[in-house]
Amino acid sequence: MGMMIIAAMLAAAQAAPEIKIVEVPGRGYQAQVKSFDATEYDAIVARISTLAKRRCGALSVRFGRFRFDNRVDTARSITVIENYTQSISCYDPATDPYQPVPADWKASAADTQGANSFINRFLAHMDGGNSAAAAEMMDPATEATKEDMERLIRDMKMHWTGKGKLLPRLETWLNNPKNAAYPGAYAFFTVVMDHPGVAGTCGGITVHRVRAGEFRIAQYDLRSISQALVDRGNLSNDDLNAICGR
Repeated sequence: MGMMIIAAMLAAAQAAPEIKIVEVPGRGYQAQVKSFDATEYDAIVARISTLAKRRCGALSVRFGRFRFDNRVDTARSITVIENYTQSISCYDPATDPYQPVPADWKASAADTQGANSFINRFLAHMDGGNSAAAAEMMDPATEATKEDMERLIRDMKMHWTGKGKLLPRLETWLNNPKNAAYPGAYAFFTVVMDHPGVAGTCGGITVHRVRAGEFRIAQYDLRSISQALVDRGNLSNDDLNAICGR
């Protein structure tokens, strides 16, 4: 029995997606994962965090640009993430210009209004195809270029078959999230696309409150689900939840 348990553990370990940590001269490191199911996302991020801490040693870890491709595995009703990369750097908290907000920090009405105005302006640029202006609203840590934003705009619109609106909804404020590039206050938005051709959306957009009245897009993880895919696969709400699963 003991040997069977050990064999099962070894098989599970072998099945875990490989994470490579590659040194990037002058910039730190990059984590690379070839492919994994979206349901493994949190576990992959946790493993990357552990590996990054080992590399940085006595220093603290800062996560920067990340990107990936995704596809829907219709046979399993699940999203597969491919070519995932995550930039990693090490820093000394004693000299870090970015300081955390108190654990009990609460957004003011002005903070909420400012974040909403900012996300609406960003989505207007995305909707209008203004990739350069959208890139300027991204956090420098994302290293977003005009070309990156053009790709995101194409992905955002790929299932649209008619006109509609992008409707952001503030879900929550986050204080000093551990996997953010910087400490501080963040607003997380989901976004509804009411365009014909879109059955629903997954993920969302995270906005960093740099300071009062100043915001940046810290993370863009917005994906849409094709209505044609839903119709073709006769997908249920549970199937859609699985596709969007994190």
